Amino acid sequence: MGMERLREYPFEPFRGELPDELLTMVREEPVSRVRLPDGRPAWLVVGYREVCTVLSDPRFVRGDAPSHAPRPRELSMNGPAHTSLRRLASRAFTARRVESYRPRVQQLTDELLDAMVAGGRPADLMSALVAPLPMLVVCELLGVPKRDQDRFNGWAADLFAVTAHGSARAAEAEAELRGYLAERLAAKRREPGDDLLSAWLAEQDDQELTDSEIIGLAMGVLLGGREINSIAVGMRVLFRHREAFDRLRADPRLLPAAVDEILRYTTTSSMFLVQAAVENVELGGCTIRAGDAVMAVPWAANLDPAAFPDAHVFDIERAPNPLLTFGYGPHFCLGAALGRLEMEVAIGTLVRRFPTLRPAVPLDQLRWRNERMNCGMVEFPVTW
Repeated sequence: MGMERLREYPFEPFRGELPDELLTMVREEPVSRVRLPDGRPAWLVVGYREVCTVLSDPRFVRGDAPSHAPRPRELSMNGPAHTSLRRLASRAFTARRVESYRPRVQQLTDELLDAMVAGGRPADLMSALVAPLPMLVVCELLGVPKRDQDRFNGWAADLFAVTAHGSARAAEAEAELRGYLAERLAAKRREPGDDLLSAWLAEQDDQELTDSEIIGLAMGVLLGGREINSIAVGMRVLFRHREAFDRLRADPRLLPAAVDEILRYTTTSSMFLVQAAVENVELGGCTIRAGDAVMAVPWAANLDPAAFPDAHVFDIERAPNPLLTFGYGPHFCLGAALGRLEMEVAIGTLVRRFPTLRPAVPLDQLRWRNERMNCGMVEFPVTW
């Protein structure tokens, strides 16, 4: 294709919404050529049907990570090894087990919100709840004792810094984290608890699940569960649609459907994982060649009117809602049930406890972290 002038992607810095131009492309140009932030040419895939193909068809594999997204090897597995490991992982990560954590997630949420109230108004929803809750839950899931949580969080932060890709500090943090998890595994072997490490160890006897695979799964839970920015963008969209906020308050049974609609309608980034084609593929009227980089963007596909009637409307009772936020096919996010649970508890508790909760600054003045793959807000001042 020569040195064609490719459009730089993302088309503009992320400010909470995908650009209109991208939404037009969802309908009219589901597959196109762009240049990624690290300079590589890639196919940008945004139509619902086409995104499902890229996420599930074995002709696309998880390839080299973009240079701003460090990814330990477990998150890049493909094929049969990936499938059997996932089967074992999900046996311990059942919906019932996740549901059993609800009271504890509720308790952690209440404690964080008590502290927020004690700190007075206005408060920053990001530092009060959105940032700490997922890490506390992950520590709970993996059985990380309180005394180790600061160290654990420090390693996670070093792994996630955008500048970390390939850096010595990130490699060191990953090695220290794996070493720490190996120690936790030894401790759980002596004294099992009701955490995931213990559940995976119990699978080990009759299944070929090695210690290093368990540590890898734990790394995956940590990386997948570290930031539930969806809680913040969920509150932002509910502030914009006050009638939905009030309906949720009046009828908490609407929460599961509302959480799904928040996950469909909102996004925290224009980016997603980069994959590679392993053979030539015809997609959306284009020929993608073996070796080409491909980035399918689920949050764009979530707004495709071909898959969602009135896709531009925020409807907390939307059904069916085949959203792609947690992926599709063999790479469907293992932690999806946990992510939904955290959102249900956090958002449900906020609307219940703070009927007059509102943003303390105009919503269009919120600042976004564009230096990260998963942008998120810098802060989210609220009052009540």
